[in-house]
Amino acid sequence: MAKTSYRESHKYASKGAEYEDYYRTDAWEKFLWSREQDIILGILDKYFTDSEIHLLDFACGTGRITALLEDRVKTSTGVDVSGSMLKIAKRRLGRTEIIEGDITTENALDGRKFNLITAFRFFLNAEPELRSAAMNALAGLLAEDGILVFNNHHNLGSPWIRLLHRRHLRKNPDGIFNVMSIEQMTELVEGAGLEIIEIHPAGFFHPPKVPVSYRLNHAIDGAARRIRFLSRFSENPIAVCRPRRCVRGNS
Repeated sequence: MAKTSYRESHKYASKGAEYEDYYRTDAWEKFLWSREQDIILGILDKYFTDSEIHLLDFACGTGRITALLEDRVKTSTGVDVSGSMLKIAKRRLGRTEIIEGDITTENALDGRKFNLITAFRFFLNAEPELRSAAMNALAGLLAEDGILVFNNHHNLGSPWIRLLHRRHLRKNPDGIFNVMSIEQMTELVEGAGLEIIEIHPAGFFHPPKVPVSYRLNHAIDGAARRIRFLSRFSENPIAVCRPRRCVRGNS
């Protein structure tokens, strides 16, 4: 039986409510969300101190990222293919323009440009062809001086994700357990004419089925992220990308 495309997997009526419940109640996801918020706001402070922000939140879902940024930007646009998730986003958001559509197959944004594009919890889950199509579409919507921020919440460099992935392949080789490496993130970005300029690590200590307190996870993350080479071992690296600069040699 053919596998359902990631495009189609979020379109059923109860998806939005299921998604909200999971990320509201799962302890690890709540911790990661706290880290993601800190990282995203730090990126804004670094890159947009003196400039207005025109935000596109791609695959915005129920609007968590959009809601975090809505009052910090000049214009805010969210796009997703899931009507049930956007229904929740509409209740959560105040002045964001919400568009139900697929930017990889239709001109849903009419050639507009954004200097901040966010894309969380999409690229890992999408099949390779959709990953490339989406990244290319977003590159075309990114202003020359803009940045694109996306995450990979099953980084293959994480020892815990590697362990879970191997166990999954052994027990359920035909099932789906998506992983992505830092190298694959780089290839994806460069294939669309972009480059990664920073990677922010999040989530270092997530042993399977072992509950870890928020305070301990926060302390471990705080210590680990100060050691640069450990970034590739985080479970949820967040990449900051920009249009690739062409360097001309001396003639």
